[in-house]
Amino acid sequence: MSQATNRTLEQKLAAISDYFALGTVKFARRAMGTNQNYYVATDSGRYLFKIIVNTTVEDVENGLPYLNRLEECQFAMTAYYLRAANGEAIYKSYDCNAVVLHRLPGKMPRTSENVCREVGINLAKLHLIPSDCLPPKRHWLDNDYLPENITAAVRMFGTDKLKETLSVYHSFGNFRPANYPQSIIHGDLDTTNCLFVGGTISAFLDWQEVGIGACVIDFASTVLGFCFIDEDEASNYWAKFNPDLYLALYNAYVQVRPFSISEQDVIEVAAKYVGLTQLVWSILHWQQYHPDTEMIETNTLYWKFGLDTLRLPTR
Repeated sequence: MSQATNRTLEQKLAAISDYFALGTVKFARRAMGTNQNYYVATDSGRYLFKIIVNTTVEDVENGLPYLNRLEECQFAMTAYYLRAANGEAIYKSYDCNAVVLHRLPGKMPRTSENVCREVGINLAKLHLIPSDCLPPKRHWLDNDYLPENITAAVRMFGTDKLKETLSVYHSFGNFRPANYPQSIIHGDLDTTNCLFVGGTISAFLDWQEVGIGACVIDFASTVLGFCFIDEDEASNYWAKFNPDLYLALYNAYVQVRPFSISEQDVIEVAAKYVGLTQLVWSILHWQQYHPDTEMIETNTLYWKFGLDTLRLPTR
């Protein structure tokens, strides 16, 4: 087939299946979400085909040593990329790059105390996996992302449009994620990035932000993903913090990996730090997701989740 020829989706899925020797595609359905993911059934089983669109092949390749480490340590809370006969985990073509995983049982949960307990236990287990000798990998919760991208946002919009953002950033004072215990982190855990079978977790999903980072930052990111509940339409907030969900997550986590005294003292700051990181990411991608709409810094997760007034229970 000429590289000038635009292949249909069916042709792309068939080529991916052939590359991994999965047999004839019998069924395919688009998965929910903004990624181009497809549930695919072939002669040999059921799979998830992930066409790479919101990241790069290089970034996926950089994450492979981390997933290999999890697999070596028998971390059961994920599906691992299949390998082709040549040992490659990524299908690469002129119009389509993809990875393939076994389709796991379960569904995305609604947040609850039980869900938070399950997530807390397994997040702590992840943070105990040795991270020595892994190669550097950039991700949005690494130790340099926020300071570097605050500077980029100021260049893009100027200080007048970012007064509140800069005020919050300066309020963090000497807080630096690099000063706290580091581990392999997921980087983006929320209810859309895990699967449950009944009341039991079966997997963490979407590891594109995997890397080395502060355990307390990854925990804080998970707080934002699981410990807020939707508000009614009359509220000024998108979601409201629920202390019972937080305590379920926290108590389950520390049963497996207790926080150090220094970590314990900064969990609340870490949650605000992650919220501001998400804000800055949104600002830098504003035109991509909000074309022809004025960028208003307070119309973002940080303020819509009420993080400016967030107070976490101490225990």
